Amino acid sequence: MESIFHIQGNLDSELAPLFLIHAVSGFATPYMALGPLTSDDPTRSRPIYGLSCPIYESKSYKIPLSFEKVAREYVDRIRAERPEGPYMLGGWSMGGMIAVKMACILQEQGQEVVHVVLIDSTNPQGCPWFVDEDERSAIAEYTFEAYSKRTGLPGLEDMSDDEDDFHDSDYYSDSDSDDQDDDVDIMEYLPRMRKHIVNSWDMITRAGQGYYLGEGLTSPVTLVKCTELSAPPPGISQKRTKAIQEVFNDDRAGWKMEHFNSIPMDAQHDFMFDDEHISTMTQTLRGILAGIDR
Repeated sequence: MESIFHIQGNLDSELAPLFLIHAVSGFATPYMALGPLTSDDPTRSRPIYGLSCPIYESKSYKIPLSFEKVAREYVDRIRAERPEGPYMLGGWSMGGMIAVKMACILQEQGQEVVHVVLIDSTNPQGCPWFVDEDERSAIAEYTFEAYSKRTGLPGLEDMSDDEDDFHDSDYYSDSDSDDQDDDVDIMEYLPRMRKHIVNSWDMITRAGQGYYLGEGLTSPVTLVKCTELSAPPPGISQKRTKAIQEVFNDDRAGWKMEHFNSIPMDAQHDFMFDDEHISTMTQTLRGILAGIDR
């Protein structure tokens, strides 16, 4: 699976391309369900890309351990695809967090980021660290269960207990590999998703210890925010439950950018790209992009 792939739109358009960053699963494939987001006129059809984690592309790829590192790597990747801006960035859930950090880095590099679209992404600042390993594993398992069943990938029913170790270091950036065959087989995707999910939660909770992702960002930001709160995962602390409720009650979801707009969407977070909501999601994103003539 290539980490960056074209979803829709005219590759030769002069409009800024929109790169949609993967959520906690590491897959950007949910964005492929979207209907047309821009004009039917080929000359005005904005190119849309998805960016999945390269863990599904290369066996030797090691997962970065911080938003700073993953964002810098992803900036390098999109600039290899499109060397110069302007750019648009967006993402669902953790994908929006990464997109914000990428936008800050591109801004530092003198590149223009026309707009950032956050799809129910919260600022992780203030997200509590895990109370113990049981909570860490419970959250990772709950998240894996929620996302793996939607992928349609083979092998879910055959996964053994040996593949349930979320904390295997072989997938992380301080490990070495001399595997000669670097391609990832589709049967390896689900075990790799497990590793990506626990690393993602570690990144989020680590950033939660006072680190504001959007500091210094001047690009306009639009948040598509769910109006329905999902039931909290089993096994989480009261402190985490309270933090989830507080950020849900905040129309800005914790973000502090000056040029910020929030659009409500009647859905729960995990279901935003399911069949029942994909038409609404398409129309919402299409409306945002229609107001950006760059």
